[in-house]
Amino acid sequence: MDASAPNPIRIALSTVGSTGDIQPFLALGKALIARGHDVIALSHPFHGPRFEQVGIPFRPCGPMVAQDDINKVLDSMMAVRNPVKQLKVLLNDAFLQDGEAYFDAAKAALEGREIMVSHMIDFIGQEAAAQLGIPRIGVVLTHSIIPTAKSTPALVPDLGPFNPLIWRLATAMMRGVSRSAEEFLRSLGGPSFKIERFCALGPDLNIIAASALLAGVDDADLPAHVRCSGAWILEDRDYTPDPALAAFLARHPRPVIVSLGSMGGSKGPELTRTLLAALKILGLPAIIQGGYAGLHTDQPGEDVFFAGFVPHEYLFAQGCCVVHHGGAGTTMAACRAGVPSVVIAFIADQPYFARQMQKLGISPKFIWHRNLSEGILAKRIRQALEGGVMGRKAGNLRTRFREEGGTALAIAWIEAYAGKLKDKDR
Repeated sequence: MDASAPNPIRIALSTVGSTGDIQPFLALGKALIARGHDVIALSHPFHGPRFEQVGIPFRPCGPMVAQDDINKVLDSMMAVRNPVKQLKVLLNDAFLQDGEAYFDAAKAALEGREIMVSHMIDFIGQEAAAQLGIPRIGVVLTHSIIPTAKSTPALVPDLGPFNPLIWRLATAMMRGVSRSAEEFLRSLGGPSFKIERFCALGPDLNIIAASALLAGVDDADLPAHVRCSGAWILEDRDYTPDPALAAFLARHPRPVIVSLGSMGGSKGPELTRTLLAALKILGLPAIIQGGYAGLHTDQPGEDVFFAGFVPHEYLFAQGCCVVHHGGAGTTMAACRAGVPSVVIAFIADQPYFARQMQKLGISPKFIWHRNLSEGILAKRIRQALEGGVMGRKAGNLRTRFREEGGTALAIAWIEAYAGKLKDKDR
């Protein structure tokens, strides 16, 4: 791809959710700007600094949310096992809170944009674009939401000829929560599109920003308007660790890395105790990222280092394995690092990614958060490291993951789509 685009496009990127939901858009936005496109990003106000840090102009939408508010939503979601009920909590307690203000801010920010590239769950941002007549490209972070004849929803086994029926049943089960979202959009003058399986796709082009190696389905089996680009990775080659972290790594090369991202809610102290107890059983050093749950202790011991923000591209490559939640971005970072994973799954597509890594032989069976104990966690870490088998498989796959080039491919499709739209207008 050339360094700059021949026809700059006025593009809006919109996303909602936690850090994992914005990270791909950081990579895409930065690369689009490098190509010469006019890019703005829309999301929750607390994500603004991350976009601005990489040079992407940001437009805040919706209310300012405190960390405690986010953790309360996560606590409510983790308190129920039914995934549909979890989505209802997410919709009502997070996405639709002050939705009118979000809609008004998005509509104002989108004026003059030619294309919106939007997360599949940013229903309000997409409605604002649709009412302004701005074409939408959908973004999906996992194959597990896209129906095909050769796949099933997450955690449902492949049933061959019955797979289409399973997808219809899944759509019916989630119809209630999708209808709730549509009813809210009706109060805004919509809905201008259909919501199915808690997902709003673009009419012409949707891009799966996830690795084909973790797909569980071939590209040829995807619907015609859905393409898999590979993950969008924000690389930080200039990162230099702070002296304390560098000193720890010098004393304890190849530690266990723990990174639970936005998961854990208010259970940080409990999770911290379980993690430390498991590490003590194994006698292994570790670096633990605090994350949204604030994992921390005042007396970690000499062989445990608690870290704040450290780019996963750097941190994971330093470890012997990564204990994480199985989120799309964190999973991809662990795979690109070429180290085994141990997954503690909480919600959403996390079990799906855990199963895909297990099939590749680079992760043992995942642990549901509600079943977590120091004994089970120690057992899974031991399985990930035993004999170096998973480490070798992960190392062998590392190059394939790193060569996918998802961001560049996505940009090529976005530019081609914009070109077709301009040709229609002539």
